[in-house]
Amino acid sequence: MKAKAKILVVDDDVNLRKTLADILRVKGYETAVAANGTEAIAAVEREKFSLALIDLMLPDMSGIEIMTHIKAISPLTETIILTGHASMETAIEATGQGAFSYLIKPYQMDELLQKIRHAVERKQAQEEILRLASFPRLLPSPVIEINPAGEVTYLNPAAERLFPELSAMGQSHALLRGSEELIAALWQSKQQGEAVHEAKVGEAAYELHIAYVREVDLIRIYALDITQRKRDEEEIHLLATTDSLTCIANRREFSAILGREIDRAKRYGTPMSLAMYDLDYFKHVNDTFGHDVGDYVLQAVTGLVKENIRANDVVGRWGGEEFMVLMPQSDMQAARNASEKLRLAIAGHHFDKVGNLTASFGVAAFEPQDDMNALLKRVDDALYRAKDQGRNRVEIAADAAASK
Repeated sequence: MKAKAKILVVDDDVNLRKTLADILRVKGYETAVAANGTEAIAAVEREKFSLALIDLMLPDMSGIEIMTHIKAISPLTETIILTGHASMETAIEATGQGAFSYLIKPYQMDELLQKIRHAVERKQAQEEILRLASFPRLLPSPVIEINPAGEVTYLNPAAERLFPELSAMGQSHALLRGSEELIAALWQSKQQGEAVHEAKVGEAAYELHIAYVREVDLIRIYALDITQRKRDEEEIHLLATTDSLTCIANRREFSAILGREIDRAKRYGTPMSLAMYDLDYFKHVNDTFGHDVGDYVLQAVTGLVKENIRANDVVGRWGGEEFMVLMPQSDMQAARNASEKLRLAIAGHHFDKVGNLTASFGVAAFEPQDDMNALLKRVDDALYRAKDQGRNRVEIAADAAASK
C-alpha cells in the first residue's frame, strides 16, 4: 500500500496557499503550509515531503534559497518554483539548482497539477531505484519496509515466502511484535540510525536490524535468521551452568543463584533456607560396584530429590556426592521438614545392585547478618555434625551469632 504523497505549499499570501492546499487535498494529496522560508525549513526538518511548491519571493529569503536548504535536508524532495516575476535567467537558475520545474503566475491549475503529478512520480521512481540498489530483490534474507502510518509497504521475495501474512498483520505479526517502541523512537528522531531487536516466529529466531532511511522516509528492517546461533548459545550456557552427570545446576551456577537469593532476602526481609546433603558411605559404593554404578546412584538420588521438592526450590551439585537444596520463602522449620522428607525418600528407595542407601543433611536458615560464606559455613558445619552423630539424620545449623 502506497502512502499519499505529501506536498508543502510555501507562499506568503495566506489566501493563495490555503486555496492551493485545499485543491491538492481534494486531488488526493496530503498537504502542509508555510508562510516563509523559516517555517518551510522547520517543516522539512520535522517530516518528509514528496514535493514543495515554493513562491520565488518571500519575506525572509528567496525561493531558490529555500529550495537549497530543503535539498540539503531531504535530497529526494522535488521542488517547483512559482513566481509572478517571469525571467529566463530565474528559470535557468532554479532548474540549475535542482528544481523539478518552474511556473509563472498566473498559471493554469491543470498545468500545475500535471507538473505536480510528474514530480511525485519522479520522486517515487527515485525511491524505488534507491531501494532496489540497496536491497536487491534476490537478497536471501527477509527485508520489510514500514511507512510513517505504520503500514508494511514492501516485502522482498524472501519475506513474502516466509511471512505471507505480514502485510495484512503489520506490526502485530510475531516477527515485529515487541519492536514497536524501537520503531517509534526511530520515527520520532528522524535520524539515520539502527536498532537491533530479537524476535521469535515459531521455533525460528531472528535478529532484526531496524533502520530509519531518511532519503525515502521509511523504516527498513533486515531480518537475519539466528536460530542456529541461539541454539549454540543455549548449548554453551547449558554446558557452563549444568552438571553433566545429574543435569542439575553445577557449583558455579548454584553459587550465582544463591547469591541472588541472599540479596533478595536481605532486600525484602523474606525467609530463605539452605540444605546440604551427601550420601553416607558413598565411597564404598564406588569401590564395591564401580564408578558406573556410583554414577547411576547419584542420578537416581537426584531424581528422587527433584520429585520431592517444590517447583521454586533449586537443587545443585556442590561436588562429589555433596549436593545443595536452596529453599526460598522457607524458614528453619519448613526447611527442616523438607529435608526430613528428602532423607526418608532416599532411605526408602531400593537402588539396583546396591540396595538401600542413606543420606545426611545439614540445614541453615538465612539470617540478616549472613553473607554467602557465612551461610555456607553454617550449613557445612551442620552436615558435619549429622555425619559425626551417626549419619542418616538432619542437623540444624547454629544461629549466626552462636557460630562466631
